Amino acid sequence: MAIGTDILMIDDDKDLVNSIRIVLESREYTVRAAYNGKEGYAKIQEKTPNLIILDVMMATDTEGFDLAYKLRNDPRYQNIPIIMVTAFPKKMAEEGPDKFQHILGESWPVSQFIEKPIDPEVLLTSLEKVLKEAHRV
Repeated sequence: MAIGTDILMIDDDKDLVNSIRIVLESREYTVRAAYNGKEGYAKIQEKTPNLIILDVMMATDTEGFDLAYKLRNDPRYQNIPIIMVTAFPKKMAEEGPDKFQHILGESWPVSQFIEKPIDPEVLLTSLEKVLKEAHRV
């Protein structure tokens, strides 16, 4: 099922990327990595992935959202499933919702959210569900 499924993980935490890569590759997914939104977008243009795992907060608090909205508004990429991984609820609780008001009312441009720290089994279950729904496996 997973053989040949190309997953692009975009996250500035290299240790997290490497640990998730090990989990996904053990299930025979192909994993590519990018460490910021700009690099991630370039990799998407090189080869369209079957699914994107995307962090919210990288260089800015909304870099992941910005990239997700950019992809949703581009006909070439709008159907790529995105699983967003984030410590966003924790950050919002710490800093208050006012700082994030500009994105709270928006429709979310992602297929699913997973809160950090990531439970590998939750990620795998979500990934398989999202891929099936998108008919990408």
